[in-house]
Order: sequence, then C-alpha cells, then structure tokens
Amino acid sequence: MRKIIIDTDPGIDDTMALYVALNSPELDVIGLTTVYGNTSNIQGTENALRILQKAEMSHIQVHTGASKPLATKYIGMGGVVHGVDGQGNSNLETPDTVASKITAVEFMKNKINEFPGEITLVPIGPLTNIAELFLKYPDIDQKINEIVLMGGNALSQGNASPSAEANIKNDPESANIIFTSKTKITMVGLDVTNEVFMNASDIDEICNYGTVATNHLKVILPHYVEFLSKFYDKPGMPIHDSSAIAYLVNNNLFKTIQYPVVVETEGISRGKTWMGTSKTEDLNNPWAERSNVNICMEVESSKVIQLIKDALRNS
Repeated sequence: MRKIIIDTDPGIDDTMALYVALNSPELDVIGLTTVYGNTSNIQGTENALRILQKAEMSHIQVHTGASKPLATKYIGMGGVVHGVDGQGNSNLETPDTVASKITAVEFMKNKINEFPGEITLVPIGPLTNIAELFLKYPDIDQKINEIVLMGGNALSQGNASPSAEANIKNDPESANIIFTSKTKITMVGLDVTNEVFMNASDIDEICNYGTVATNHLKVILPHYVEFLSKFYDKPGMPIHDSSAIAYLVNNNLFKTIQYPVVVETEGISRGKTWMGTSKTEDLNNPWAERSNVNICMEVESSKVIQLIKDALRNS
C-alpha cells in the first residue's frame, strides 16, 4: 500500500476524491491536511471530519493548515461552485470529532521524517501548505517519495481564468515554490481532468449505489453539477480531484510528458503553469534550474471513470 497524505480544501469534488481514496485498497491514507480554497479552512476542516466520520474512519486525523495564500488575501470565490458550506449549501450535520492540535505543516514534517522516502503528498487544493512546509524545512523535499497534485494546465484553457487552473491561481507563489523543489512531481491537470467527464447517466448511477458515501454525494452533487453543466455547456461534470486519486491507483491509465514548469505570478496569465526546457545555456531561461515534472497529457477516461465508480460502489 502506498502511504499518502491528502492535502484538501473539501468542496464537492474533494469529497468524492476522499471517498475514492479511502476505498482504494492500494492506498493507505495516513492523514488529511486542510487548506482554504473551495471554502474557508474552518469550513473545510469540518467537512473533512464529517467525511471521515461517515466513512467510519475517524481514526484518521485531520490537521488544519493555511487559511490564506502565501502572499495575498483569500478571496473566497469557491462558494459559487461548491456552495457557501463547500457542500452544495446542504447544511449537513456537525461532525462529532475535532481536528488534531498538530498543524498541517508539522504533521507532514513528522510523517516524512518518520517514513523517509515513503510518503506521497496529494494536494488537491491550493499548494500553500506544501510551500510553507518547504520554506520552514528546506531539505525536506528530498525525503518525499512524490507529490501527485491536482492542478495546472499545460496546453488546455484554464477554468479560473482563460489561462489558469483554479488551485494554482489561488496561490501561484506557493505553486512556483513547489515546482522549484527536488521532489518528484506529477501534475494531474486540466489537460486530462477535463477529459474525464461524467455525464448525467454516470452521476445518476453513482448516486444510486445506496452506500453511506454515495448517499452523501447524492445530496451535495446537484449544486456542483448544475454549475458545471452550464460552464461546459453540456450536462455532467469533469472529474478533477478524483483523477489525481485514480493516477495513484493506476498510473498506466495516463500518459505523461516531462518538462520543467514555471508558474506565472503576474498579469493576466497569473496562475498559468508554463512548460519550458532546461536544456539551454541561456542564463535568462526561467526553467534552467528546474527539474522535469511528469505532466499528464492523455488519459483513458472511460477506465478512470470506471475505477472511480468501483471505489464508490464499495464505499
């Protein structure tokens, strides 16, 4: 089993991804860390605790992280997509459990040092917690097995602006720090997640499995699907966060290319993940000192959807 820490901003797509991860025998979820993004960090932490309680996995602890980006204010726009509560304005019950007193950064540091070379970080929200970890503990990036992140867009159009994907645009400065690290990084971005598109039939099937997890999804998905059906002008929803979990379970369903990445932090392209090349002696090359990133560019979408369905059916 692969030891993973999921760094999450539990809105609706995160909720599905967490249930998929928790019900994938290939993965050992050793903890959740929370970050602002789809909703406030306070609300997202409550949502994460509720998900674990519903999944009867409250032994997995939740660790609270950043409430705002590294260098700017949190603008809190996720409510349009996910509802004010990050759960489609469903006003679900308050969980019985509480978050750990150990912060997200300290928890990640402790586990990476406890299991050097074994921990995979799976950020499916803004990358602020990971950046703060790297800034506080500069050599820790070399002790991480891999970062598999949901975010970015190499060639596809953005979804938070014409140029940028939402998780990266929420904190481009933090994302740029991650892409300068020595850690192996895989970017599961819009180039593939937009292709993993569940139609109305897929969604209806999942919502009628009758499990605790899918009954939860049945309550919260309508808000999300309504927004995205209008955004993409077709009924259904792209599967963003759960595609990163699917990559962890079976990366053979994805094809990657290897290039270094620089994140734009200024102007109308703020948040854009630019591919480049380090194979030049040009001193002005912004990619020159960066390691290659595994950038997902192709996906067997029907098989990824089936993998997600199978995990949720067994939830």
